[in-house]
Amino acid sequence: MSILGSIKRKGERKKAHTFYHQMPKLKGDPREVRKLRSLMTARLTAFIDTTFIEGAKKTESFQDSQTPLSTLKLETETYKNVKTLGGIVCVYMPSKMANYFFELGSLYQRANLTINQVLELADESCVEISTSLCLDTPIHPLNFLRSESEEDDKASPKDGHESTDNQKTNGDSMP
Repeated sequence: MSILGSIKRKGERKKAHTFYHQMPKLKGDPREVRKLRSLMTARLTAFIDTTFIEGAKKTESFQDSQTPLSTLKLETETYKNVKTLGGIVCVYMPSKMANYFFELGSLYQRANLTINQVLELADESCVEISTSLCLDTPIHPLNFLRSESEEDDKASPKDGHESTDNQKTNGDSMP
């Protein structure tokens, strides 16, 4: 079974690699091309999220074991199995980009970057990826951090003052 599993995994990886590299050159029915590019956007979003979390978790385990962080290897696999609506799919991303998102997760876990810094850096990289692959829709990774960031923004007023909306509705406003 391990030989068959290895052959199957190799075939899935080759398919994922080909799918990634064919994106900029897609031709044919515009509807089908748009569908495939949208599919790639969703898969890359899942890949990036998984890689970011992997980097954070690996850093956390290093911190918990009190192993020096200098021994932490900031590298990840270029192929990942990600959950999609259709099941688990193998997705490819070049090692440079995969390692970048892994490192972002690690830096965030070590509190070297804030949520906003992580989101900004991730968005910049995703624009590059989207452009290079000619994707129709942008990649929006790390939505779990975005919702956390939005909750923090709502919980604490931006300028330290309460909203003036309450004063208007309570009839406390000056004429």
